[in-house]
Amino acid sequence: MVIKESAFAMMVTAMVVLISGCGGGGDSGSATVSTMSFPAQAAYRARVAAGSTDNFTVSGTCAGTATYTDGVATASTFEGVTGFAASTTVSINLTNCTPATSAVSGTSYYDSNYSPLGDSIPGVEYAKFVTAPPPLPTTVKVGDTAVYATFALYTDSTKATTTGQEVLSYVVEADTATTAVVNLISKEYNTSNQLLSTQQSRYRIAADGTLTTLSIDVQLSTTSTTHIVLTKS
Repeated sequence: MVIKESAFAMMVTAMVVLISGCGGGGDSGSATVSTMSFPAQAAYRARVAAGSTDNFTVSGTCAGTATYTDGVATASTFEGVTGFAASTTVSINLTNCTPATSAVSGTSYYDSNYSPLGDSIPGVEYAKFVTAPPPLPTTVKVGDTAVYATFALYTDSTKATTTGQEVLSYVVEADTATTAVVNLISKEYNTSNQLLSTQQSRYRIAADGTLTTLSIDVQLSTTSTTHIVLTKS
């Protein structure tokens, strides 16, 4: 389970905010409810440590392609906490929206247990934990859900200007008899507590801890109706 693959969701959201247009998108389907338990903590640690690259087809308000790359985690310190850091780059190429090509890069930070501490996206946002989050659950099963962490948002690392907060939660959804879908939900609010965006990042998890990216769904709110869906290609 990837809790904030930008400690992690703001990368795609930041990109979508740059896109003009209107429209919608979505996904639906039936699934089998597995009775198995899945090793969320081990799967998450392995993915963050190793890094990954995923390619997507873009639909919804805009159409095109996207690539999401997480670098290998290296030793680092963030807000006085020793742990790891991993770079993240998101690039999007669109056929019917402007700008046609965009790229955003930043760094995600984790403690020694790979729990997310925050991230830095130069020129866009700086996020740090309000309270250091606990380790992820060792195992999860279909139906499990929790609010996992809250991040304070700033314009940059000086933390002189607050822009709002981000609340992370997850729900484990049905998929097949031997797999489940972990849906990471990131909700970003402004300083007036208005919802600005909801990002749902879905990953298929197997009993052996294998994680497979499925989709990233970003719906803007309050100031925009833009809806972008990235489906793994």
